[in-house]
Amino acid sequence: MLSHFQIEHRAMKFLKKILLVDREPKVAALVRHALESTGKYLIRVELDNRLALHAAPWFLPDLILLDGAKAESEGEDVNRQLQSDPALKNTPFLFLSGNAAPEKKVMTGGFLNGYSFLATAVSLDDLIRCVDEILNPAPAAPAARVRARATR
Repeated sequence: MLSHFQIEHRAMKFLKKILLVDREPKVAALVRHALESTGKYLIRVELDNRLALHAAPWFLPDLILLDGAKAESEGEDVNRQLQSDPALKNTPFLFLSGNAAPEKKVMTGGFLNGYSFLATAVSLDDLIRCVDEILNPAPAAPAARVRARATR
């Protein structure tokens, strides 16, 4: 008979791991709850960049959600340090920006300096959809796979 720990461990090993780095505990809790409630993700929250730098190498996340509202250079520095670790070098980053005012027309997502970003004014459903697209990309259409092979 399996112990509770063994059952929990078996169930969790198929979950995608996300490291969420945000200084705002309420925002972090809200995002964590939304993502964990899908049943697809295991979330590790760090409220401090230094702690995130230490947690990432042993947690080995499949995605890193980083607070983009921090000083831009600080976020880029954390990103650079994490990607210098060979085990994390190919880990995708998603920057969450708190600079978006919901009453203004803003771009709610896209790429900035080569990294994915979302304005925190987006809905939790949009955040979940974006995370799903990053961690579970749709398979290429058969015609696209044939063209890809032909160009090799």
